[in-house]
Amino acid sequence: MRKVVVFFLVLAVFGTNFTLFADDDDEKQKLAVMEFEDLSKKLPSETLSGATEYIRGAFVSSNKFIVIAKERQEKAMIAEMKKESYKACNDKNCQIPLGQALSADTILRTTINFFGGVYTITAELIDLAKEATVSGAKQNFDGSEKSLMQALDRIVVQIAGTSVSYNVSAMQTQEIQGVKLGGVELDTMPKIEVKEADFSNVKNTVSVKELESNTGISLDADADVLVLYDKCVKADKNGEKDPQTAIDLWSQLSRIQNKNPFLNQALQRISDWKKFVYSKQMADLFETAKYADKAGQIFPQIAINVWNDVYNKKGTDPSVNLDNPYSQTAKERFDFWMKYNSQVEKYKAQLQKFEKQRKEDIEKLKKILPLEIITDAQKRTVLVQYMEIYSPFYGIEDVNAIIYVMDDALSKHLYGLLYNDYLKKEMAEKCDKGNGSACYISASLTEVEDQQKANMAFAQSCDRGVVNACVKTGQVYFNNKQFKDAVKLFYEACGMDSPEGCQAAAYVTEKGMGIEDDLVLAGAIYKKACNLGYNASCKSAKQFEGLTYEQVAELKLKMKQEEERRKAAEAKKKAEEEKKRAEEAKRKAEKEKKARMIEELNRAGRKTRLTIATTTLVSGIVVGALGGVSFYGMNKAEKDRKNYYDKYLDAVGSDADKYRKKAQDADKKRKTYMILGGVGAGLGVALITTGIVFYSIDFEGEKRVKKKYNLSFGATPIDGTLQLTLNW
Repeated sequence: MRKVVVFFLVLAVFGTNFTLFADDDDEKQKLAVMEFEDLSKKLPSETLSGATEYIRGAFVSSNKFIVIAKERQEKAMIAEMKKESYKACNDKNCQIPLGQALSADTILRTTINFFGGVYTITAELIDLAKEATVSGAKQNFDGSEKSLMQALDRIVVQIAGTSVSYNVSAMQTQEIQGVKLGGVELDTMPKIEVKEADFSNVKNTVSVKELESNTGISLDADADVLVLYDKCVKADKNGEKDPQTAIDLWSQLSRIQNKNPFLNQALQRISDWKKFVYSKQMADLFETAKYADKAGQIFPQIAINVWNDVYNKKGTDPSVNLDNPYSQTAKERFDFWMKYNSQVEKYKAQLQKFEKQRKEDIEKLKKILPLEIITDAQKRTVLVQYMEIYSPFYGIEDVNAIIYVMDDALSKHLYGLLYNDYLKKEMAEKCDKGNGSACYISASLTEVEDQQKANMAFAQSCDRGVVNACVKTGQVYFNNKQFKDAVKLFYEACGMDSPEGCQAAAYVTEKGMGIEDDLVLAGAIYKKACNLGYNASCKSAKQFEGLTYEQVAELKLKMKQEEERRKAAEAKKKAEEEKKRAEEAKRKAEKEKKARMIEELNRAGRKTRLTIATTTLVSGIVVGALGGVSFYGMNKAEKDRKNYYDKYLDAVGSDADKYRKKAQDADKKRKTYMILGGVGAGLGVALITTGIVFYSIDFEGEKRVKKKYNLSFGATPIDGTLQLTLNW
């Protein structure tokens, strides 16, 4: 049993009673939990919001941070960041300033990606003072809310730990009497250099020399022979498309012995076309073998069978004496794939035993981990042992599946025992000593906060034959757009029956990333991944099931036509948008020009002139109107005067004096109204005329501005009035 070499001897020397995760004396940091960023664009917004609140509550419960309230974040988002909602802030460029606006020490930034049919959730604890990731965790899930919740639980434990304090003795290696994990040793995957075969030197001429024209045809030949010969010549011209018809007709001609000058020629053409058929069959089979060779790393037995067929292919007609031009190449590739398959099968046979052992160990752990008689140190020991044995082949998340089936309290307790800084240090030290398994675990634990270092550890682990590390390294290449390097590692891992490797290999084959796209082959690889237990591949495998290359060609044609239509529609839309923008820009330019012109005209006195003109014109209208009212009063007074005067003539005594006096008063009013009406009318006409003159005549400064802008409006009273209405 391997034992963990630990640093507790140093602690014993100094007599220190060390407590892991004890943070009572430490000042808690203020943490802002940010909205999830779903880079996959596949999850509902309700799920993302629920997940954010779930992890916020989990960090509150961890008692490790002062978690800033959601309401405060929302207010800061709206007030200080000028966003309509804080949910709109889900990228790094927004979240870091938001955290700073909240006076937080750290922010928890969480992203969700989707690659190869698997969701990955990554959480980073970012120190705002350094603007750098100081801790983090990454977990896979299947897209369901339950699986997402389980992944979040593991992330919280890895980043925040638990509120339980552990004595240093809990970290010491203590074996459990009678309980042993492992036993079946699984060697690292065989490193077999698989290079793409070069078939450029393999030559095979598949052609028939053109039939020589026979100008000396004898008319003494039998008429039926000539008719058949004519048919043979026509069939010969179409021989490459339909060689069997040519063979059949020439054979008929060769069976006529009398009066047949074409007998020897017929025998020769029969031989030529039979050789052609054989060569064509061999060429087609060779192309099939080349195709199988490309996928030989994943399906070596198929490559073996096809190359064997090429090597042993014989002509159907013993009369055709033709060497197999591919026999040497077929023998070389057959031998190579036989050797490769032998090592792979040996690895797979051991893998089956290893899988059986793993299932037995899982059942052991499920039984002993809940027992109270087992100490924390012993529980941690078996968990670390299980991780070291199985993680390189089943992923670091494999041990989580065992822990998660326990009840909630024990599950969180075990997570805290296993995932902590001590585990990182322990694995890093073992990795430095050349332990490929420890390198894989170390890289998996630190890939968020120190991706570059983790990538190096994955690469080291891959070089030491850890299949899952090769998948991880391939993903690094993929993310860096080094697709050919990624394909090499994905195919290598899939060849060793890695479900993740097959899923990734199928994905890049389907998309044509680093390799020629091949939907039929991708479907076969998806099916292999599905059969290996990678459930996410099953849907894709079903989608491509039964797909033929003819269907793929039709599909590609439709996709090409659809892409052309899409591009045409986009081009049309872009042109319309450009036209709209140009028109808008033109309108804006005209508006700005108009505004500048009016501003310059106003500075040149236009506004003052129009103000005077308007005031004068309005005054003239008002005064003229008053004059009109006065004339109306004058007419009324004249009628009253005539009425009173007539009554005066008819009256006698005191009544006559009364009507005479009223007639005189009415006459005075008439004269007064007449004077006022005349003055009002005359003054109104003068004022209106003055207003029109001011509307019509530009100041010298205005003339210069109009000349500058090549304008002529305002030259007439009507133009001036319109401009006043529109622009003033």
